[in-house]
Amino acid sequence: MMQSMSTKISEEQLECLRSWAAQGVDLNGIQKKLREECGIHLTYMEVRFLLLDHGIEIATEPDPATDTPKQDATPAPDEPIKAEGGENDGKVRVSIDDLQLPGTLISGKADFPGGASGSWQIDQLGRFGWSQLTGRPSPQEMQDFQQELTAILSRG
Repeated sequence: MMQSMSTKISEEQLECLRSWAAQGVDLNGIQKKLREECGIHLTYMEVRFLLLDHGIEIATEPDPATDTPKQDATPAPDEPIKAEGGENDGKVRVSIDDLQLPGTLISGKADFPGGASGSWQIDQLGRFGWSQLTGRPSPQEMQDFQQELTAILSRG
């Protein structure tokens, strides 16, 4: 049975969500657990909104390289949001467009260390897509992209 966002989540299911988020399970993992363990089928964006509606944040591991807390790194309004790192640091760079593409909830660009680049978007149904993808990112680069995008989206 397909459930929608208008479906109420039981307190027990909400506790499962809180537990998974506290364990650092990412949105894809929570989506999968909801489907497999609770029989609730939600899109990626519906899961994101569900967590936001209930004030649930996914735990992130503290950076062991620094003992000082990070300062608020919120970019200026006219500055695009980017993943941390410099030009040639071997990391995937992800940005969010200042003006979203028509028909999308959110869109942006990605540059991969192997030379591939492209534009990504999430449409109003929560579907992810690529356009103007040049080159072919490695599986590790794609995993790094997903982690960077998840981190940027969780910062709001």
